[in-house]
Amino acid sequence: MSTILDHRLHAAPTLGGTPLVIVFSGPSGAGKSTLIDHVAAGLGGGARLHFDHYITLGNDIGVIRDWLADGAPPDAITAPGLARDIAELVAGRPIPACDGRPEVQPHAVVLVEEPFGRARREMASLAGLAVHIDVPADVALARRLLRAVEAGGDDHAALVGDVGGQLRAFLAVGREAYAAADRVARAAADVTLDGLLPVEALAERLLAQIRHRRGEDGNTGDRA
Repeated sequence: MSTILDHRLHAAPTLGGTPLVIVFSGPSGAGKSTLIDHVAAGLGGGARLHFDHYITLGNDIGVIRDWLADGAPPDAITAPGLARDIAELVAGRPIPACDGRPEVQPHAVVLVEEPFGRARREMASLAGLAVHIDVPADVALARRLLRAVEAGGDDHAALVGDVGGQLRAFLAVGREAYAAADRVARAAADVTLDGLLPVEALAERLLAQIRHRRGEDGNTGDRA
């Protein structure tokens, strides 16, 4: 399977010193944070923001079920302050630490973990490049459970409760919720990556795309 499954670049003001904002979408367990780690390392850094630090919708099954029944509108999931902080970084201003979020310094590339990609209206005008990681639901679930096991420590009762809770939520609403977010994020993405491939390969391909967008490859035209 090709590393890059789909590639449709949107015009964005990424040259002349304007920071490039990249949003990474995909379900929990897709590997967004790991890919961002590798991309940031390849770029020599990057300003990083995480949707989970801003989101207001919790994990209540009833609330998520109501959201699905309403058609799963992306804009019903709010992340107060996220768009503002992205705009601040693009303007060259740092984001101070707040509410448990770390301080973030401006950088030529802003890396945003955003499960809906540019599908939410407030992100549409900010994202210069939208990257979607395609991972089957069962693989994403297995990765989340492995992550819980590896972080579980010696408190086996807490681990069983955590894993059981994740499985119950997945069966009740998780599959539908992740599928709904996946559909809109994929539709709005510029690049869709095969998340079953090694992260090193994904990062290498994506870094080439980023350098191209920033005009660092000697070619300022978009590739077909």
